[in-house]
Amino acid sequence: MAYYWVNIGSSQEEVEKYNFLWAPEYGIDKNGNKFVTASWKPVPKVKSGDVIICHSNKHVVYLAQATSNAYPHQRPDTRTYDKWKPEGFKIDVDLIVLSQPINNAEFKDEIIDRFNSLCVPKLFNSRRQVGENYMVSIPEAVADLVLSAVGEAASKIKRPNLNSEGAAKKKKRKRKADVEREKQTIVNARVGQGQFRRDVLDIWNNTCPVTNISTPGLLIASHIVSWALSNDEEKIDGYNGLPLSPNADKLFDKGLISFADDGKLLISSTLPIDTLNAFGINENTEIIGLTNEHAFYLSRHREIYGF
Repeated sequence: MAYYWVNIGSSQEEVEKYNFLWAPEYGIDKNGNKFVTASWKPVPKVKSGDVIICHSNKHVVYLAQATSNAYPHQRPDTRTYDKWKPEGFKIDVDLIVLSQPINNAEFKDEIIDRFNSLCVPKLFNSRRQVGENYMVSIPEAVADLVLSAVGEAASKIKRPNLNSEGAAKKKKRKRKADVEREKQTIVNARVGQGQFRRDVLDIWNNTCPVTNISTPGLLIASHIVSWALSNDEEKIDGYNGLPLSPNADKLFDKGLISFADDGKLLISSTLPIDTLNAFGINENTEIIGLTNEHAFYLSRHREIYGF
């Protein structure tokens, strides 16, 4: 699953009404030469299942999930702007319309400071505003920031199961009450509550493995792979969590620290050691108690944040 950002601008109503995205294959400059902008290049690479964050007027307004690979298609008749050549690429999508659009101010500073150079082309310009690009390929870390800001609506994204050989066996017919109960469990897990929290604390004997604080009321059941990037099973899997004291949780949640499979603390190059120490965490910290189940999620955490 890949992630993209699209500035839909004047096509916002068209996208919502007809559930597709479209961009030109090329343009023609004043000398009659073909050109392809950097923000058109990602469009033909979109695959079915990929997630596209739709932005307009400084707000995330929709989440789109591709239901087809991008395919060649003439400019749609519904497209009122006709200055581009008619050859292009179309992407059919399922659309999640946000009841409350999300202002990009909620996440832009962290993207600019840490991840903008990983976006192709860059998402934000030198004026710290969203660039005038159509589509941008974004890393998972950026998708995580945006989808976490979106909140519960992000749970409507369909995600493959990556962690269960027996996933098919678990998909037995469920009674309606079971389905509703599972939905509530997933919602509770988003804020580290409910059964997810109980499972995480039980696995770790109510103790933060980083600071050794053992007062449950002071611990946060922190997802390893964030709730926003997890499928339904991973959202509520106790092994996709660590019971962290607030200082460790903040650093881990932002991908400023992670852990090797053997428990060794990994520190982001963007986190000064004196800042880590000011949080009360020693750079030589190692945690004990990780399992193979934790290792699956930790490998993804490291990949997302570039460790």
